[in-house]
Amino acid sequence: MPVVASLIFLVACQDYKLQGVTDQESAAAAIEVTPTSLAFGELPVDQTAEKTFTIKNIGSETLNVTSVEMYMGSAFTLTTEGVMGRYEPDESRDVTVTWTSSGGEDSGQAVVVSSDGVSPQTFVDLLGGTSVPSLEIDPSTVDFGAVGVGHTKDETVTLRNVGSAPLTIDSITETDAVFTHELADELPIVLDAGQEEEVTVTFAPDASDTFAGQMQVTSDDPEGMKYATLTGESGSQPIAVCEADPDTIEAIHEDTTWKGSESYDPQGYAITGYRWTLVTKPAGSAATMPAGSGANRAGFTPDLVGTYEAELVVTNELGDRSEPCTATLTAEPGGDLWIEIYWTHSGDDMDLHLLAPGGSLRTNTDCYYGNCVGAGLDWGTRGDTSDNPSLDIDDIPGTGPENINISDPQNGTFTAYVNDYPGSSYTPGNDVTMNIYIGGALAWTDTRTITGENSDEAFAEISWPDKTVTPL
Repeated sequence: MPVVASLIFLVACQDYKLQGVTDQESAAAAIEVTPTSLAFGELPVDQTAEKTFTIKNIGSETLNVTSVEMYMGSAFTLTTEGVMGRYEPDESRDVTVTWTSSGGEDSGQAVVVSSDGVSPQTFVDLLGGTSVPSLEIDPSTVDFGAVGVGHTKDETVTLRNVGSAPLTIDSITETDAVFTHELADELPIVLDAGQEEEVTVTFAPDASDTFAGQMQVTSDDPEGMKYATLTGESGSQPIAVCEADPDTIEAIHEDTTWKGSESYDPQGYAITGYRWTLVTKPAGSAATMPAGSGANRAGFTPDLVGTYEAELVVTNELGDRSEPCTATLTAEPGGDLWIEIYWTHSGDDMDLHLLAPGGSLRTNTDCYYGNCVGAGLDWGTRGDTSDNPSLDIDDIPGTGPENINISDPQNGTFTAYVNDYPGSSYTPGNDVTMNIYIGGALAWTDTRTITGENSDEAFAEISWPDKTVTPL
């Protein structure tokens, strides 16, 4: 069998064997071979030159390179030790190509066979014995996508001399005025073999339309003018409209809806994406944005008193994004007495305790996790629920918060404690913050370091009906 036919058969067999690669591996594995052309220039007879090309996995999953071999060109040899095998994402390896001059021109190709599901075979052109410049424009097609009128988008195009002689670039022009370029050096520029120059190309649509043009580059490349195709379309920037409805609620006991359904596009394009992000919340809050993909996010419950801000960015059918819209929610305390705590390090179960006037820890005169979750105690006037305490949040694995509140406290002096519940995984000192609200306003706050499992820290006394706080 002739040599060329044998190599073709080998590559075909290897390509067939690649069908056994798992879908998961081939779907996300992507190969990049650079450069795709090696020019060795001119050498005296029997002298050798070496050049390298690089194989890189630019995908998100493992790439399997099964072979790197000469496809044609007997004057070239490959050094591939350690090249075949599995490539993790961003991993790269070099292949050395050696050419021995015969005094004339030689050409060949190397082929890399891999698990890239789109390009299982990648070829590298090899040229020896000829000294010529060669211009490569990378990428050869630039798609800017959708850009709103009055906005711009930049992409980078690389001009590379893949020949073996110096390349002189004389001019760069665009065929449509919506595309422009910026070059660091003044023309003409000279690129030695293997050298490259970056060009910044800008798309600035001036009307709602679809645009297609070229960036044309003239040089002394024997093949003449070369170009990159430029495409883009202009839409309009959509407008995000957002609000919290209602925008003032009681923390823990009420919820709101983040609404973005009034968002629109001035040119009538459909809004296809809504990205909600909770950007601001009170220190210690564990609240998160409700899941979903639609315009509204319902059922958001603030867990601490304070201000919450959510940001909405919408996308139209062209992929154009809006400027962020910010909606604000105010969470207020409920009842006349509202106490909340949070702490710094997770893995440490801190428990809030509130003692009734004359009460003692871990009895029915103490509101804590063991007897007071969702009310459960009858303090003050028997049968009157307004003066009963309620532990509405009891956090175990995180950093809080926890909350105890009373709508209309009985007269007397209450004592607020924090207990470092034993058995938690975090045992060093932990900073605990307590906020005490009276009549809807912050009356007192303090942060203390609690050290020691099962220790009780008395933070403050609250006197009623004086509505005063005394630190302990």
